[in-house]
Amino acid sequence: MNQIDIQYYKTKIGELILGSFDNKLCLLDFRYRRMRSTVDNRIKKELNAEYIEQENNVLKETRKQIDEYLIGKRTEFEVPILMVGSNFQKQVWKALTNVKYGEIASYLDLAKNIDNEKAVRAVASANGANSIALIIPCHRIIGSNGDLVGYGGGLPIKKRLLNLEKENSKLTDDEKYDFIGSKNRKFDYKFVTAVKTTGIFCLPSCRAKKPNKENVIFYDTRKEAIKNGYRACKVCKPWKFEIWKTDTNFIEVMSWEQGCIGGVNTLIKGRQANEIFKKNRTEILE
Repeated sequence: MNQIDIQYYKTKIGELILGSFDNKLCLLDFRYRRMRSTVDNRIKKELNAEYIEQENNVLKETRKQIDEYLIGKRTEFEVPILMVGSNFQKQVWKALTNVKYGEIASYLDLAKNIDNEKAVRAVASANGANSIALIIPCHRIIGSNGDLVGYGGGLPIKKRLLNLEKENSKLTDDEKYDFIGSKNRKFDYKFVTAVKTTGIFCLPSCRAKKPNKENVIFYDTRKEAIKNGYRACKVCKPWKFEIWKTDTNFIEVMSWEQGCIGGVNTLIKGRQANEIFKKNRTEILE
């Protein structure tokens, strides 16, 4: 029977389990994730090995690089990895590594990248089966409509990781302007483009005519654009509704009609608030 050296490591994003085999990292995952036993059993079976809690240089270097990543001083990992899964899963995970720091993609984007556009559900399943978090960046995958969708470490951690990368990979206004109009979605929800002459804000990938540079102002969030008096674009529809948490008891619901803000913000509490959170929890964005 072979041996997989493992270590548990407490971090600011939760306790992780790290594992290496044959001097390569085969496991970097959340210790208490829902699929823990499924992932562990797959790795043990494929490698014909058992977990042994033991230190080694690969695990030590991995912890060092995780710490550097979490304080914003590392954008790429330099640890040898071993993907353990089916050929299809490995194909998806390899495509995931092409989603760079500070960028996002959807399941559909991944499916297209592996030339299998109809395999969106299978791609989503492979994404969820990823056992090397952060390095194979499944946290950079969002829904086609901008929803955060699931994550092994939980949606709050996923949001935290995306915000960390966003803060450490900000574009200049000139770079943002050069990018808009390209119809590329990689910076959607990382900033929005507001147009002074129309009072409308758009996603960077919006297919509407590109405005003149002097008429453009950029905001980091959609909420910020709204507070400055801009309306959502009817072409790219940055969102149809948004839920903002105000404290532990209240949520603020902003409703939309055909891409435009409608009515007054509403404060809701109690059972109704819990039901809205349960139904729309992946819609919660700052």
